[in-house]
Amino acid sequence: MRKSVLVAMLFCLGGSLAFGAGRQSGTGTGVIEVTIPHYKSGQNVGGLFFLPQVERFNARYAGTYKLVIEELVQDMYNPKMQQLSQQGKLPVLIEGGAQEWLEEYIIPNNMYVDLKPWLDGKPELKTRLIPAALEYNTKNGRLFSIIYPVVRPMGIYYNAKLYQPSRPFSQMNWDQVMAELGNNKIAFNTSENSWTTMLVLSSLIAVQPGGVDWLRAGARTARITDFNTPIMINAVTKLQQILQTYASANTLGAAYADAANSFMSQRSALIANGSWMIGDFAPDASAKWSNGFNGADVHGDVFPGNVAIGGDGAGYDWWIPSTATQAEQELAKAFIEFIMSPAELEAYMLAEGGSAPRMQVSQEFLAERAKNRLMDEYSGAVNADTILSFSFESAVPTSIAEGDFGRLLPLLINGTMTPAQFCQDLTVRARETVR
Repeated sequence: MRKSVLVAMLFCLGGSLAFGAGRQSGTGTGVIEVTIPHYKSGQNVGGLFFLPQVERFNARYAGTYKLVIEELVQDMYNPKMQQLSQQGKLPVLIEGGAQEWLEEYIIPNNMYVDLKPWLDGKPELKTRLIPAALEYNTKNGRLFSIIYPVVRPMGIYYNAKLYQPSRPFSQMNWDQVMAELGNNKIAFNTSENSWTTMLVLSSLIAVQPGGVDWLRAGARTARITDFNTPIMINAVTKLQQILQTYASANTLGAAYADAANSFMSQRSALIANGSWMIGDFAPDASAKWSNGFNGADVHGDVFPGNVAIGGDGAGYDWWIPSTATQAEQELAKAFIEFIMSPAELEAYMLAEGGSAPRMQVSQEFLAERAKNRLMDEYSGAVNADTILSFSFESAVPTSIAEGDFGRLLPLLINGTMTPAQFCQDLTVRARETVR
């Protein structure tokens, strides 16, 4: 087995990083050191894998490079990047950012390092990347960002001790699931980017006639600003029904961590999420459990209607601002190459699920994955008939996905707004944003 994969499998045992502020380069010892703010830190679930990965990078390049992560709340990541941009102080490495900001400001003004010449000199890395993602990120012959070459359709988890579906969700619709839930609840949240609620809405849109194409056009062509459509109104009507009857008690004002806690304290029987949550159900994560919850009772499936939420590379990932010095660019490119290496991608998939369609995985990886019953079950739920759809978040303006949608949800839940009024209000706010 690759040594780095073994190390990565023990990522939960990793120590914490020393967080700092600002940006440093050239510490006087010949080490190029930079500090970048990132939301995959602190209590954010993404930090479970990312922070130990940064430690592995620092160990691999000890004496040459050092990357330090400054903790930042996820809701503040995109606004912080925009603020730093205005100040001319963008960090050396950025993961994504608000789509409109990137497409209307950063990319048109070439405020990024063109990664194409560097990638062309890394043929082994290039062959691992997904062509559609490279195509999407190529702007006027310049390559903006490098996207993880891992596909991870998202579905739903259920606690079999509380609720056992009569058959796989791929063979049921939401009405049939609700008819079986009884008094059980679903873990929703309305704060942050309303993550779990947004995923359920995405699945409800995807089963509408034309819903998948509607979301794809929003993600690939132009953000959706008109929500006064039968597709959206019908989906929101069903979402309102689900929320009013089955939303967990802490839904209003809940952040993602609150929704996860509701599920892992047996106050909810279902939660929508990605494969990266599987680590929370392992025995070594039992400190997060309460009220008799046991990760061994958790099962994974697609959404009712045989829907999985993912995409086809229409997005942006790791990029380097043009303000980075040559030495900082060296570190940034080394980090991108490191996290996209076969060993790190295998470690990533073992920890958070998914598959790398352009990379031949090792036998050691397959053997390790087979040991994780839930990972195999969750990944295997996707079949040839599964409807793969972009998320609502990826198809709408950032101001809607990360703000207005969540702020309006309480009014939808308490009945102050009808589904049609909800969609009309979103339309008004979206058009104000993009005009």
